[in-house]
Amino acid sequence: MADLLGDLAGARHVLVAASFATGFVLIALSAYFWLVSLRILGQRPRFSDLTFTAARSLPARYVPLMVTFAISRVVLMQRRGVAGGPLALTASLEMAVSLAVSVAYGLVLLGWGGGLPGGLAVPLVAAVGVIVAASPSVAGRAVAAVARRRGLDSLAPVSGFTWPGYLHLMVASACYWTWAAAVFCLYMRAFEAADGFGTARLAGAFVLTWGGLRFLSVIAPQGIGVVEVTVPSLLGAADPLALGILIFGFRLVLLLRDLLAAAVSELLASRRTTVEAPPVQRSDGTEP
Repeated sequence: MADLLGDLAGARHVLVAASFATGFVLIALSAYFWLVSLRILGQRPRFSDLTFTAARSLPARYVPLMVTFAISRVVLMQRRGVAGGPLALTASLEMAVSLAVSVAYGLVLLGWGGGLPGGLAVPLVAAVGVIVAASPSVAGRAVAAVARRRGLDSLAPVSGFTWPGYLHLMVASACYWTWAAAVFCLYMRAFEAADGFGTARLAGAFVLTWGGLRFLSVIAPQGIGVVEVTVPSLLGAADPLALGILIFGFRLVLLLRDLLAAAVSELLASRRTTVEAPPVQRSDGTEP
């Protein structure tokens, strides 16, 4: 514990500030995934609307259950005139694709950084398997079949996803997790406790746990506790408790970002004037 206190006292505060500032880009990257998905589904939302609704919904991330953040975004975008079906499907796709990308990406980074036995061979095979399993040819057909049998019209558009569209979503998600890993590594490099870990291994442990294994913790918001325990284990930390506490500090940095982004977006939303067209009056009679 004395080492932890010394680490906190000697922290490189510039890197913590850089992690905080660059974290705002993740909001736009998440909105971009929704933009790509909704355009594939025939919707034409504005990127600015998607970004603002993502920022306004950030406090919902801290409510138990993983779907509250997505539900808030769906509701807010429905108020902007986007159909509910494509929004719900986009929210589901984001969770599914994010899970596939983070697991595959995390395994590859860990293998590259020497954190897994066998080097890159096993992670690459596993990554390809995860990507194919979530593809339109496998998961897409399975979901479409269930939708037909159950009469779930909201899931019917999933049959329209093609490999180019799927790969576009994969790239969007990969960009998100690459930036998220960079934000995390900036924060961790502020402390001497992380100096002994390579960047690829540190990023891989983060992406695999924060993006993949946290889904195992359904009730805990953002998988709190799962990441703090799993990352030190994957890294083989000499003092897992101290490293876990430092990782929890990263949550506090994100919390400050979320509170500021949500407050600013709510302020802008309250000042935003929405011009609504007058309702069209129907006539039962014939035209004059």
